[in-house]
Amino acid sequence: MERSNHSTIIRKLFLITTAVLLWSCEGPMGPEGPPGTPGQDGVNIVGEVFEIIGDFTQEGNFGLSGEYGFEILESDKVLIYRLADVDQEGNDIWKLIPQVVFHQNGIFTYDYDFTFYDYSIYMSGEFDLNSLEAGFTDDQIFRVLIVPADRIDLRMDYSDHYGVLKMLKVDEEDIPKIHLN
Repeated sequence: MERSNHSTIIRKLFLITTAVLLWSCEGPMGPEGPPGTPGQDGVNIVGEVFEIIGDFTQEGNFGLSGEYGFEILESDKVLIYRLADVDQEGNDIWKLIPQVVFHQNGIFTYDYDFTFYDYSIYMSGEFDLNSLEAGFTDDQIFRVLIVPADRIDLRMDYSDHYGVLKMLKVDEEDIPKIHLN
C-alpha cells in the first residue's frame, strides 16, 4: 500500500513538472505580419463620408445621383442625411432620410437607394413637386456616410448624425464637398 501511494505522488509530481516546463517554453519567432498604419495599433477601418450639394429639378426627375469612386461591401451600411435647418446658435440640423415632409400642398419625401458603386437621392410626393418653394429643391445639401460592417452597432441611434461621425472618427472639416449641378 505504501508503494502505491509513493507511485501516485511521483506521477503527480512528474505531471506538474511537465506542465510547468511546457507552459514556460517558447518556440521560434513566426514570420512578420503585414505593416500596419503608422502610429495606430490594430486594424483601423474608417468609414467614408462626403457631402453633396444639388438642385432637384423636373429635368433631373427630382433626383440627384453619383458614384462613390470606390466600391463598398455588401455588409456596409449607407446612411444619407439632409441638412434640414440651422439652429439659433448656427449649428447644422441633419435629418436621416428617408424623411417625410408635411407641406401645405401635401406630403412629399426625400428618399434614397444605393448599389455597391453609386447612390440616388430623390423626391416623391402626392402633388406636383414643381410647386415647391426653392428652399426644398435648390442647393440641397446631403451627407453620405458609409459605415463599414465592423463598425455597425445595432444599438446605436443612427439618426444622430454627429454621433455617427464621432463613431467613424470623422471631423467636419475633413468632409469633402461635391457640387452635382
